[in-house]
Amino acid sequence: MRNKMLKEERMRYQTRWIYFGFLVIFLCIFCTGCTQEDPEIKNLLTQNIDAIGGQEKVSQVENYSFKLGNQTIFLSPNGLMKVTSGEDPVITEVILISSQKAKKNCFNNITEYKGFEKLMLQGLAKIRSALFTLENYRGQLEYHGLKKFGPKNHHMLTTKEGDLDIEFYLDSIDFLLKRIVFSGFSEETGKYDVNHDFISFQEVDGVKIPESWFASQVGTRGSLQNAVDVKFNLDLPEGFFTNLDVNVGEVEIKTGSLGGSIVDVNLMRGNRLTIGTNWTNSCMEDAGFQTGDKLVLEIADTKLDLDFYNAQPPRDAYSAGAKLLVPNRQSENYIIIIVDAAYGDMTEQLEPLMPIWVKMK
Repeated sequence: MRNKMLKEERMRYQTRWIYFGFLVIFLCIFCTGCTQEDPEIKNLLTQNIDAIGGQEKVSQVENYSFKLGNQTIFLSPNGLMKVTSGEDPVITEVILISSQKAKKNCFNNITEYKGFEKLMLQGLAKIRSALFTLENYRGQLEYHGLKKFGPKNHHMLTTKEGDLDIEFYLDSIDFLLKRIVFSGFSEETGKYDVNHDFISFQEVDGVKIPESWFASQVGTRGSLQNAVDVKFNLDLPEGFFTNLDVNVGEVEIKTGSLGGSIVDVNLMRGNRLTIGTNWTNSCMEDAGFQTGDKLVLEIADTKLDLDFYNAQPPRDAYSAGAKLLVPNRQSENYIIIIVDAAYGDMTEQLEPLMPIWVKMK
């Protein structure tokens, strides 16, 4: 009886080890399948990196930057992107993008991007930080064969950034990235669809990256983007990619008056002088200004009467001789507009961060 019990115990023990062995084999096979990259995708990624200059060149890039209009885009190979707006020493806006967050500081008003816009910015950060290759999406791509748009065939690969679908198109001849499509749909925001179509490429220090592309979004007008002043391996301060500070000068608010700083000056066609201020809508509200108020501006030893509008004024408000304080269509600050040739020479007296004052008349 004892021998029979021992024999049964040994059989149960052996059975447990057999099951355990099968489990180990299954997990090894499963994990290997998860980590192995499709040979065709692996080959495309290699050719994509070779197309921009090769792995050796890519590995030498510790960071880089380029300019888009008045923005400077800074990238780190680990997927971080920082976008600054303004001209030194004035920085009016800073955007920080990482895999966790997408934040913006515009005139000291800090907000966070949400939804598809946040996911698209995170996707752009991954692409741009990898020198416009698909390297930062390695292991996350699906291959869909050759697809034709325009006169050429392109290798189509897809991935997801959260709930956002992303399509990549590599040229079947030179293997450069020629198109990105970000798309998604939600009940709250409806359809989201943004395309980046790359037109031309430039070679800088042996690395080839896009020079111009057309960015378009459903429901809005598209825009041509031109990347200039590309610089590699800048001497950036510690914590640069986490610093959200802007530099727009100080604001002093009292009931009926505002003190601030100039952030930019532009003399436009038609003798229109535009002076950017560091005042935002909250400044105007705290000072108690309302549309129709008559204000007095003190700037560079000059006093001027201004008409105040807290929204875009009617077209006839811009007639000859007009002097206005109005919201900036392009940002979150207010601008002074002077439509008078007599003040064109004032630009020579104005400097960034110079103090200005305005008060109720």
